[in-house]
Amino acid sequence: MSKDGESIVSAAHLIRPAPDWKIKDAWSAKSERLHGISLAYLRENSRPVEEIARIMNSELGGRELVSENWRYDERWLFQVFEAAGVEPAFTVLHTDARVMLEQAEADRNFDLANLDQARRDAQRNRRRRADADAAIWAELWRTVTKRR
Repeated sequence: MSKDGESIVSAAHLIRPAPDWKIKDAWSAKSERLHGISLAYLRENSRPVEEIARIMNSELGGRELVSENWRYDERWLFQVFEAAGVEPAFTVLHTDARVMLEQAEADRNFDLANLDQARRDAQRNRRRRADADAAIWAELWRTVTKRR
């Protein structure tokens, strides 16, 4: 969400693997299919970890990030920041985004079937990319928490 909470802002950047990363252990044929990105493409069309850390701190400084899988995402985020030699200026909320949405649903008597359908509609026929995932979760959050 934007800093004013009015609009959804999403961005994605391909991150160039740092030289000391064991990327061949982490990047697989399954990863390539899931993301639609080959390791060769990633290496040729990505930004260095230092640039990514700077961008993230600039855009997210002082804010909390919510993730659908914070344990996994936090591990990758902090790997980027460690390789960049920079501390993150934001925090990662240690609550699963799905749990937050379910709590918001319960608090507002939101129709769970509508949310499940919205999730299915949003995820149908697309590659898994961070910016698209973030936009989907932000839209779902805005839908669930909308004042009635």
